[in-house]
Amino acid sequence: MKDEKPSKKQRIKKFMAISSIVISLVLSSIALYNTNELDELKSGKDGETTLTRIGGLYGTHGCEEGGFSVQFGIDDDGDALLDDEEVLDVKNICHGKQGESGPMGNRGYWGQNGTDGYNGINGTNGEDGVIGQSSFIDSYTGPYEVCPKAAIIEMGNNSTSQHIDSSIKICFQDLFSGRLTDIEPDAGNSFSTACNGGFANDDLFIFAAVLNGNCLLFKLDQGQVVQVSSTIDFSPGFNLGFIEHENRIWFDASDGANTQLWSTDGDSIWKETNLSSSITSSDKLIKVGEELVLSYQNGMTIFSQSETWISGTFSNITSTNEVLIFNTDSGISIDGNIMNGEIHSDAIYHEGYYWFMASSDGNGVQLHRGDSSGIERMTSSLQGVSAQLISPTVIGGNIVFDSNGLYSFDPDLSTLAELNSSLQNVGQNTGGIIHDGKLWFDCGVPSFGYELCVSDGENAWLHSDHISGMDSSNPSNLAVIGDKLVAIIDDPFEGGQLHQITENGLELIWDHASGNLGLGVHDGFWYDDEMIYFIGDSTTLGLEMYGWSHGELSGEWIVIH
Repeated sequence: MKDEKPSKKQRIKKFMAISSIVISLVLSSIALYNTNELDELKSGKDGETTLTRIGGLYGTHGCEEGGFSVQFGIDDDGDALLDDEEVLDVKNICHGKQGESGPMGNRGYWGQNGTDGYNGINGTNGEDGVIGQSSFIDSYTGPYEVCPKAAIIEMGNNSTSQHIDSSIKICFQDLFSGRLTDIEPDAGNSFSTACNGGFANDDLFIFAAVLNGNCLLFKLDQGQVVQVSSTIDFSPGFNLGFIEHENRIWFDASDGANTQLWSTDGDSIWKETNLSSSITSSDKLIKVGEELVLSYQNGMTIFSQSETWISGTFSNITSTNEVLIFNTDSGISIDGNIMNGEIHSDAIYHEGYYWFMASSDGNGVQLHRGDSSGIERMTSSLQGVSAQLISPTVIGGNIVFDSNGLYSFDPDLSTLAELNSSLQNVGQNTGGIIHDGKLWFDCGVPSFGYELCVSDGENAWLHSDHISGMDSSNPSNLAVIGDKLVAIIDDPFEGGQLHQITENGLELIWDHASGNLGLGVHDGFWYDDEMIYFIGDSTTLGLEMYGWSHGELSGEWIVIH
């Protein structure tokens, strides 16, 4: 027999009970914080008491199937009872109409009486169970992470083990936002075109910055800037950028003689290679599953549980579906199988095929698909080298990419279409990012300037003209924080500002400085579970690192302003 579904009245009572628990937790957390400051409080005027009572309804008040009423009011006479004359508002909740009876089934046949069974032997009494543990772990009030005045409640399944499964974070002031560095003191720029990279995860934020004219490696440790590398011109991440592997951050840097691959855990630095030639900007460092792959002038190195060195000439390395794809002297290597042609873009995996831009015959660079048995050209009319700004991306079942405009290829119909011929220079600042089943990117639109655009794989359109007329907002640094899409907007009058992208437009979140000053300079934009980091300009300190705590936006914090 199926379990009986709870009645509507039962569900309402259950909802009210759960709501009471959540409200109690929040009020308790506030009380935890405020108890530390009781000596600063003065007695206030006694407030009036609000009471409620619940009464039944029996075919009245529009509830033909019955129900109940929730009555609210002020306890004027203070007797802790809500009298009729004290009722200020009444909310009626009705039962649903009873369903009609189904048709009577056919009468079953009488079965024969079964024989009586033997009485079973009484079982032995079980042992007493272990006393359960409280789900409450701990609480805390005071400064916490990015909040200067916080109340924290931590919960878990076992208060003895102190394992925290969830927590409620309440902040009684705005979360931190502001400048984080002044490495090159006063008006000196701490960042430059040759020294500006970085990497952030939930445990560590490291970055390259200028000190006394040298490009060094730094980290942020509990809001404090700490120098990680020695005081030589280290130039970390200048050619390859930064990437995470085996709980360390890997990057290229100079040892004074040439440029090699290095790694750091934020405290120590390791030199990982000793190549005969320097790493250059034409080399590449990518993750492939649990392996890290470095492609350089004379070969390839694979870092995993052990290091594998492969000599040869390799280029345009890309990875998808944990498969390495790249050019060799003999053709395109797909998971170790050599195909005729030359790859010219990143690759994606869709419906059993690897999709990428390649040249394999006299038609130039076109969209191809391949597997372990071979590759196949899918288009013939693309001009130039496509997918350099917006790599092949699956949106709405179609393959979308840039090619002097935004194009879409339907794998089922094998048809190519330009999604909107009025969109120009797509993805020049942002490339493209997937959010809410759509592709978001910057684009130029005649009579509107450079604004934010969007595509569902079938069409493409201007999302909003944030700066009206031909003035441009030049969106850049698109990122998904929690389930929200954000971008830096370059207002021609207010400078760089952080905006949230909404259904109908853009909403200002934070402006790091008044006036027409840059934000996200040199593409300086990183984020972890607490904060977004930017390289921003100022009138007195030059280019420095700024941070904005996104906890309220991502739902990590409850902020009481």
